[in-house]
Amino acid sequence: MKTRVLVQLTLWIAAVLLLLAGPSPAQQQSGSLYGTVVGEDGRPLPGVAVALSGVGAPQVQTTDGQGRFRFLGLPPGLYAVRADLQGYSPLEHAGIEINVGRNVFVEVKLSEAIRDTTYVTGSPLLDTRGVTAGKTVSEIELQKIPTARDPWALLQTVPGVLTDRINVGGNESGQQARFVGPGSSGGQAVWSLDGINVTDRSALGSSSGYYDFDAFEELQVTTGGSDASVATGGVSLNMVTRRGTNRWRGSARYIVSDNEFQSDTNLDESDLAQAGPWNNNRAQPAFKQGNRIVEVTDTGAELGGPAVRDRLWLWASYARPETHLLTIDDYSDKSTIETANLKLNAQISPSNSATAFAWHSDRMTVGRGAGPLRPPETTWRQSGFGPDPSAWKIEDTQIFGSSFFVTGLYSEVYGGFQFQPQGGEAVSYLDPDGVWHNSFLEIQIERPQQQVKADASSFWNSGSIAHELKYGAGYLEAEQRSISRWPGGGLDLDSFLLLSREGKPTVRLDTTSAFLQDTLAVGSLTANVGLRWDRQGGENLPTSVRANPAFPELLPAVQYPGGDSGFTWSTISPRLGLTWALGKEKKTVVRGSYSRFADQLGTEYAGWLNPLGFQSYRYFYSYNAGGRTLEPGDLGFEFSPPSGNVDPITLGPLQSNAVDPDFEAPVTDEVLLGSERALRPDFVVGLHLTWRRYTGIPELERLLFEGDSRSPENLARLGRPHRREDYRPGPPVTVTGPDGRSYTATYWELQPGLTSRGFLLENGDREQDFKGAFLTFNKRLANRWLMRGHFGWQDWKWRIPDSENEDPTDNVAGGVLDGSEVLNGSRTVAGPKGHIFLNADWSYNVNGMYQIAPDRPWGVNVAANVSGRQGYPIRYARRVFRETVVDEAGQGLFLPLTPSTEVDDYRYPDVHVVDLRVEKEIRFQRGSLVLGVDVFNAMNEAYVLQRSAVLGRANGDYVTEILSPRVVRLGARVSFR
Repeated sequence: MKTRVLVQLTLWIAAVLLLLAGPSPAQQQSGSLYGTVVGEDGRPLPGVAVALSGVGAPQVQTTDGQGRFRFLGLPPGLYAVRADLQGYSPLEHAGIEINVGRNVFVEVKLSEAIRDTTYVTGSPLLDTRGVTAGKTVSEIELQKIPTARDPWALLQTVPGVLTDRINVGGNESGQQARFVGPGSSGGQAVWSLDGINVTDRSALGSSSGYYDFDAFEELQVTTGGSDASVATGGVSLNMVTRRGTNRWRGSARYIVSDNEFQSDTNLDESDLAQAGPWNNNRAQPAFKQGNRIVEVTDTGAELGGPAVRDRLWLWASYARPETHLLTIDDYSDKSTIETANLKLNAQISPSNSATAFAWHSDRMTVGRGAGPLRPPETTWRQSGFGPDPSAWKIEDTQIFGSSFFVTGLYSEVYGGFQFQPQGGEAVSYLDPDGVWHNSFLEIQIERPQQQVKADASSFWNSGSIAHELKYGAGYLEAEQRSISRWPGGGLDLDSFLLLSREGKPTVRLDTTSAFLQDTLAVGSLTANVGLRWDRQGGENLPTSVRANPAFPELLPAVQYPGGDSGFTWSTISPRLGLTWALGKEKKTVVRGSYSRFADQLGTEYAGWLNPLGFQSYRYFYSYNAGGRTLEPGDLGFEFSPPSGNVDPITLGPLQSNAVDPDFEAPVTDEVLLGSERALRPDFVVGLHLTWRRYTGIPELERLLFEGDSRSPENLARLGRPHRREDYRPGPPVTVTGPDGRSYTATYWELQPGLTSRGFLLENGDREQDFKGAFLTFNKRLANRWLMRGHFGWQDWKWRIPDSENEDPTDNVAGGVLDGSEVLNGSRTVAGPKGHIFLNADWSYNVNGMYQIAPDRPWGVNVAANVSGRQGYPIRYARRVFRETVVDEAGQGLFLPLTPSTEVDDYRYPDVHVVDLRVEKEIRFQRGSLVLGVDVFNAMNEAYVLQRSAVLGRANGDYVTEILSPRVVRLGARVSFR
């Protein structure tokens, strides 16, 4: 960030804070403790000295005129408060658990009878002021419940969240899963690490790195709600790492599972593809074992403690998980992840605290992308790309009294990586069966990001109403500097050669935001009224691109001077939430909220007008026949004009795309209703209802020309948006499904005399509606057991007006018709999860732990995690070519059988997975040794998770992925404190 920009931003933020009378505690890193001190008659007691002890330095406050006290921005952990007032017996309330993003309320009742200190333990589990939906995973759950030790794997335990993979004992660890929330797409997800936004703005929904699972103190997943500090309506993952305390503590672990601890696959051979027209009458041969683990290990250590007691604390960690897998075809995938964390916490003065934090993450993979359609020579060698560390921040909090405090943060993130093809400089070849050969796409990406923000809270009372005003402002700048290229100069698609020039987008995004929210509490009623403003824009920076290496005269080197994105998103998002605690003991809470969310801007849209942001292509008939190099005699007739970003005369960049100047951020309107009941102080059950409508969804409208779109007069202008009458039906296509039924699909071509070369980016009229109901329960560890779980039902449908049928094939290809199910694709067709579409009407997860004879030498802890969901749809398709339109970079159009069929006609089997754990803790002075045995996929199910869904090929309907078989994981952890 330039110095001038930083100065201007600092002055702007300072002005905003002064106008608003101060900025909000970092909800993503901390929780808050609120309380009231009353006498035996229930009347509030002002002037009571309340001392807080626990994590960090002690704090002291005095209750206000209504007997209230508050401690905000507390790191997760256990705390105690002591209340003292002359003429009353002191009282100490211990065992108060603070969780990230959660408000804890305690009532302290003092007795006028003078006696020794009264002791109370425990804290209520029910949040009587909460305004968000989701789940907070505590440290004990992270350590005691059997999981794959991966934040992506934890997502399946959150109500309404669906993921594209099932991690069995770590077989998917180190891979970033695709996921959706209740009514939110993966691109709306936000990742936050200790207050740092580490979301990859060039691959929205992804994280910019990987994590040490043992570094987490807590992990909070938010899926909705009315908190104005939350920007998007997607799944938000807030990861809070450990910190040093006044006592040195540390741990080290070694965890391993390998092929010797793994069962044989029990797949029923009837699940394999049968012979038929869908695979040219070639039945799938049986495979020996299926997807499996060769070896998965996790080695790491962490250490923290005081450098100066009550003043300065240090904490650091290092981890090296390693994963070696084999696919169904015995293709190898080896990954090594190195992560390190370093944190410094300082209590500079009684009213000022500061934090410095650095995070390093690097992944090294050999064989990434391996699968039946990607043999070893087409896989990638992945490694980091760019500077270290991966992220760092400095943060400071100043308390100006019990009624006002401010937090400021500055951070930088470096999310670079590269995919180097194992096949080297060989021409990629896609055979008729959709299997790649020789090599594959090469990618290099740098994604630096800078963030500065300030938040604050102010408190006051107006009569009997208590106000907590939270407000803040921030600025985020992100860049994408990347290169994507096909080795050898192009790719060969079974007699069609796509000669290519690399894509090199260089895009800068900037986001300015501010929010204001007042929490009004009176009696048992709490109202949250908030407003959020976001301004998001971008620009394309100057770029130069190299010539095609094989035929530089056909696609020469070019330059692009840069330009703006063509639009700016500016949105105002209102939020309103009401919480009512019923009854004298407030054991039942009823909640309701309305929220509007705006999507986050990514480089895909900001770089839409950059003609070098995409690869450039020329299309030839090929005589290469899958050869590894291109020779002059390999080029046949050029059967189609170049791609829309290539000028056919100069062969330089051509601006063919357009953006609607009124292009706005897509928005989500959400209504939440729910009720929770504390059956016991440590056991809460709830019912939550969700309704969402997603509007302003971005669409690409084809731009058309009368006559040749590459004629001199048409090269100087953009085309017009297409209309329904611009299309005519092509020849019907008959497809036989794996069940033997025949289907007829129709695709549409342009009318004679019409051509196209670009697309208009705009907000379409399509909408999505989501309805969901979730039953939840949460039992905190007490009386030797804990349990948490949910059962969910959801319905996610498209609303498509007739005006959206300009190109009727679009509805067929996208599987989108009015009232049809929303199908969220996992990855591209060439990716390892290319035939997975996230859509399930129901899902559940239940996990828990029980301590057997914890005080006996033979005592152990037993735990289980049980999850299940409806099988995802199988989107069978047939590949065709439209004569008048080049589709998907010449790869053809994939006509699915849906929506010609119902989504439920073809689904993978329903999934139910049981994971178990037994551990023995051996205690010694100031420490312990924990020996654990985990059993994943304990029932040894072999569900089919993916098939080759393109029919009419030799491998049509072949099983390409099954659930990894049962595997045992052994672990040892030594800890001291």
